[in-house]
Amino acid sequence: MFSAKTNSLHLTKVTGPGDRLEGPVDIAAWSRLAAAMAEVKSVQADLDLQRNGSVVLADGFIEVSGQIRCERCLGNMPLSLKVPVHSGLAETEEMVSTLDPDLDIVLADRGVVALQVWLEDEVLLALPMIPRCAEWQSGTCPVSGLEAFIIVD
Repeated sequence: MFSAKTNSLHLTKVTGPGDRLEGPVDIAAWSRLAAAMAEVKSVQADLDLQRNGSVVLADGFIEVSGQIRCERCLGNMPLSLKVPVHSGLAETEEMVSTLDPDLDIVLADRGVVALQVWLEDEVLLALPMIPRCAEWQSGTCPVSGLEAFIIVD
């Protein structure tokens, strides 16, 4: 088992079936996610790791909970994500793409993956581009309690 709090993952240490990357991540190292969300409560990784030649396959998910700002009312709303991960970790893109072209490619510099950067990238790509709370026509937003903006032409 590998801890999701470590900074790096050495591909040579993944040896056989049953290897896992799991547990809470180091949220303090995730400054980009902290800037994108109003509050990050928890981030948990649960990935199966399996070696296939010189490629390490990573399958599983990353769970995120917290609050994100609504772009409609500018209030905070709850966010709960379960980000699927289906990646190939290797030193070159060719190693991964010849094994399975559907895998997301994660490059390992000299056999080492910058773990926190990779996991944070996966979560950032899964965030909604324009987060919006429940639809409403007028009145008070059911999530933030704020009044809807009225645009007058």
